[in-house]
Amino acid sequence: MTEIFAHRGSKGLYPENTMPAFLAAVKAGADGIELDVQLTKDGIPVVIHDETVNRTTNGSGLVKDFTLREIQKLDAHQGYKKHLRALFKKTKIPTLEEVLVVLGRYPLILNIELKTDAYDYPGIEEKVLELCEKWAGRLTFLFCSFNLETLARLRALDDTIKLSAITKLDVEEAMAQFANLQLDSINPPYTIRNQEVLANVATRCWTANKVSQMETLFDENVRGFMTDFPEKAVEIRRGRNK
Repeated sequence: MTEIFAHRGSKGLYPENTMPAFLAAVKAGADGIELDVQLTKDGIPVVIHDETVNRTTNGSGLVKDFTLREIQKLDAHQGYKKHLRALFKKTKIPTLEEVLVVLGRYPLILNIELKTDAYDYPGIEEKVLELCEKWAGRLTFLFCSFNLETLARLRALDDTIKLSAITKLDVEEAMAQFANLQLDSINPPYTIRNQEVLANVATRCWTANKVSQMETLFDENVRGFMTDFPEKAVEIRRGRNK
């Protein structure tokens, strides 16, 4: 069965990478949740996509220049629809630990992207694995990154975890390391999923938001896909399975 991942939570209807978005994805019936992790100035894993806080909060600056105390004073609702922002005031950037404690109650796949493609945060791999082991609950994990060195460090730390390489348009470098890193899948953009080099490889595509795209991916029986609208994807799958 094709896995449905809520991209940064129910990003289409809630502020991305926040607890309201994650809980909405659970309620929608998503198989998994994709989220992004970076480190604060004092080395705490926090859940935010961009290297700066500018787009999604009422602050400005690099994530790595904020202490946890400072970053959690920000409202993480700015990237959401302007006319509905007031509904989500006081929504905070969560720590990875806070997310794990809450989501650990549910049988989900947590697809954790380590955002090390711009800043290679020292020690992020160890910190993320330690928290996931401590707070796994009912969760299973898939760790992914654009940075192949991050994947190599994760593999060196644990030879049993599932890893996936995220790619942009060029998948050759990731494919060259597929066997060496014991990758579970490649996460390509939706538009290049049918490249010949990916013919016999499990793929989890990003990001399918149109009904026609979702229908195509279900038809192709891909391993999984990311979507901003998990409730829509779940409804389509239920309709197909009747």
